[in-house]
Amino acid sequence: MGQTANAASGGAAVTILRSLSATQEESLDFGRILPAAQDGIVTVRPDGGTDCSGAMLCLGKGKPALFRLTGSDSPLLVSIDPAVAMMGPDAASLMVTLLPSGSVATASPAGASYAVGGQMVVTAGTPPGSYAGQYNISFEYQ
Repeated sequence: MGQTANAASGGAAVTILRSLSATQEESLDFGRILPAAQDGIVTVRPDGGTDCSGAMLCLGKGKPALFRLTGSDSPLLVSIDPAVAMMGPDAASLMVTLLPSGSVATASPAGASYAVGGQMVVTAGTPPGSYAGQYNISFEYQ
């Protein structure tokens, strides 16, 4: 007579991750710029370097935005707006191309840093004054 029933055991597993937290510690800051008679490009790199091309003057050093990522030591997918419009006086605007550190980041229980730089063209006719804008960035466990 053949066997008609058989039993087996199965396993189960799970990894519980820490809640992810992203906090902006520094804003992207291009510093103070004195335009010239020709257009120029200002770049603030994610590593903190600042480049100023053309005849304009970049007074002081720019700073990248810094985010503190707290959570589990797991890869994070980064999504960020590609550009942001910074609005100034009399509806003047400057377009900034955002330069993120990369498309993947890592959080840690103690907190890890993630930087965002930017690049913009400053024309000779850019009105003087303060310019500001906001962009969206998100971090998601992979």
